[in-house]
Amino acid sequence: MNSSVGTTKRWGRALGAVGAVLLLGSAGVGCGVGGGAPDGWTYVNAHGIAFAVPKDWKTVPAAGLSNGMLAGAVWKQHGDQVGEVQVLSGTKQERPKGVKVKNSADFKLGGKPAAQVSYVYRPSLDGPRLRVLDITARTAQGKPVQVRISGTTSDLTLDTMDRIANSIQVGTIGKGNILKG
Repeated sequence: MNSSVGTTKRWGRALGAVGAVLLLGSAGVGCGVGGGAPDGWTYVNAHGIAFAVPKDWKTVPAAGLSNGMLAGAVWKQHGDQVGEVQVLSGTKQERPKGVKVKNSADFKLGGKPAAQVSYVYRPSLDGPRLRVLDITARTAQGKPVQVRISGTTSDLTLDTMDRIANSIQVGTIGKGNILKG
């Protein structure tokens, strides 16, 4: 079963900007992924890969995970979900038809090949625009995963998405926030 466990990160690192999310992708994607999380963020473990979210986000319990989802976290405002992080098994990237994306330059995460794609789209004519950041990586055991960070463009800022992407670590965060491979 799922072993999604959060621990609070008590120390931070300087974060480099990953790049701006544009309708056609981003220019500097992938540069800072794996750098660490800001102070006070909570790490979530997902079978060999970990990510961090701000403290007001809630980890999705194992019983609430959909098929193929290894871990997740959501952010709600006034009862409405406005942000989400999902760790999905495999690297199948399902994107809406007609959305143009620009792939990042290849980079390494935990010494393993990784890639990043970002795009913005409107899922329905009357709905809000959604911003999506997909990171494909491999777990500590070498299994392919996709980390999808998404949210409404008016609520989930690009800065928060970049910080979540920068927090991704290959391995598991244990007691004392020690990364285990």
